[in-house]
Amino acid sequence: MKKLMLVLVVLFFGFPAFAQNTANLLNNYLNVKNALVNGDSKAASEATTSLYESIKKEDSFNQKQELLQAAEKLSKAGNIEKQRAELNNVSVILWKLVESDKKLDQTVYYQYCPMKKTYWLSKDKEIKNPYYGSSMLTCGKVTSTKQ
Repeated sequence: MKKLMLVLVVLFFGFPAFAQNTANLLNNYLNVKNALVNGDSKAASEATTSLYESIKKEDSFNQKQELLQAAEKLSKAGNIEKQRAELNNVSVILWKLVESDKKLDQTVYYQYCPMKKTYWLSKDKEIKNPYYGSSMLTCGKVTSTKQ
């Protein structure tokens, strides 16, 4: 009976009833990234906690365990340099979700820092590099766009 109800919900709504909320995960991620851009380790730690909790609350999705592990490493990073070093793993995994989400109704830019060979996501096309903060704020380029 439960399977029949799930099938009916999927057919009626056109999507799984328990799909991950990519927009929520993305917004929590952007709070982390923006704190790192601003060089604020404390705000990054707080935002990372929110990101980790939002991942845990989501129903199962393909990259959930991988994303949880990456967010956990980020949450355990003790200073801004370690936080910046761990951001790339979260960014790469989250980009896979963003890229495959057909219902996400916002533009997201996948950006790359050639100096660190790392990626991050942004709602803005303008480069604000979270890996260097103010010392090299505009270092990077857009490598892909999800619209």
